[in-house]
Amino acid sequence: MRTILLSLLATLTCLILLAFSYQEQVTLAWINPDRSYEAYEPPPAPDYSKDESWFRRGDGQRSAANIFVIHSNVYRGDGGWNAPHDRPTQSAFLDSGVVEAEIEPFSAQGLVWVPRYRQPTLFARFTQKHPGSAARATAYDDILAAFERFLQDIPEDMPIIIAGYGDGALFAGKLWLERIAPDEALTRRIAVLYAVGMPLPARPFDSAVCQGADEPRCLLSFSPVDERFTEYRERLGTRTLTLDGRGGYVSTQGIGKLCSPPRLPDEVEASAPLAGGTIPWAHGARCEDGFLVHATPPTPLRRGHFFGQEWFPTGVNLFAEALALDAHERVQGALRVMAQEAMTAPPMADPEEVREVETKQVPY
Repeated sequence: MRTILLSLLATLTCLILLAFSYQEQVTLAWINPDRSYEAYEPPPAPDYSKDESWFRRGDGQRSAANIFVIHSNVYRGDGGWNAPHDRPTQSAFLDSGVVEAEIEPFSAQGLVWVPRYRQPTLFARFTQKHPGSAARATAYDDILAAFERFLQDIPEDMPIIIAGYGDGALFAGKLWLERIAPDEALTRRIAVLYAVGMPLPARPFDSAVCQGADEPRCLLSFSPVDERFTEYRERLGTRTLTLDGRGGYVSTQGIGKLCSPPRLPDEVEASAPLAGGTIPWAHGARCEDGFLVHATPPTPLRRGHFFGQEWFPTGVNLFAEALALDAHERVQGALRVMAQEAMTAPPMADPEEVREVETKQVPY
């Protein structure tokens, strides 16, 4: 009996060591949906005319701008490719920490809208096959519908901030390419767009990147990665999907990635609602290969490093203070430019050619 117990203990120890050695592969196998997308029926789409389809719908204090935030996806998957937008346990986790941390930098600028949407499973982040694109397409359909409703609900004479986190960064970038950039009148209303957490390709967005401190109608994109997470950074850099110049999805392999964060002082305040508020930390952030690589934060702000914890949002916004300062400057810049344009006379019509013609006197 003792020999059997020792053998079982040794076997269990080996299995645990193997699981830790191949934890990324084990996690991906665990969250891999159990069906193809062709055999999959996504959950019903949200109805954005209803308040229950939003985490926030014009919440906060009216001020200078209106803010549209696409929250991080937290769906680990339970056999499906997209989460129901109204799943209670998932909604409670998002509402209690993640959404609060992600809207915090912008709450002083005005009213906030945060739609619920059919989040793609985190596994979709790590497959370059059709289901990964299809799961994101389902989510983006929701985001676009929510954005159109947002535009209906807000006045046309106020600046707009858009912020996307996690896969929401890709959806925000897709909104820019497909909905905002082709619409000159809408572009003129944009104070700034932030894409945080997933790499956007540099080439389609280079001309839109913010330059001056208070320049409006531009975007900033950065993917923060803890310097401990070298495997995760390598996977994001080569084995996930990003956008092409037309809003479709392509592999990140060989794609130049955009790293354009807001101005970062040596120490910033991070937002961590679940840990009691804001926490200062010296980030040591620098752009490397298209990622914003930073020092490991203090414990209350730190993500775990086991079985996919580095992929999963924790209700912490590491660069909340920097985003808040930047958003304020962009909104003030947008207000100034919009006021100047309102005072400018409309352009004169093209001159018409005047030529002499033969005239005849009208008889009495």
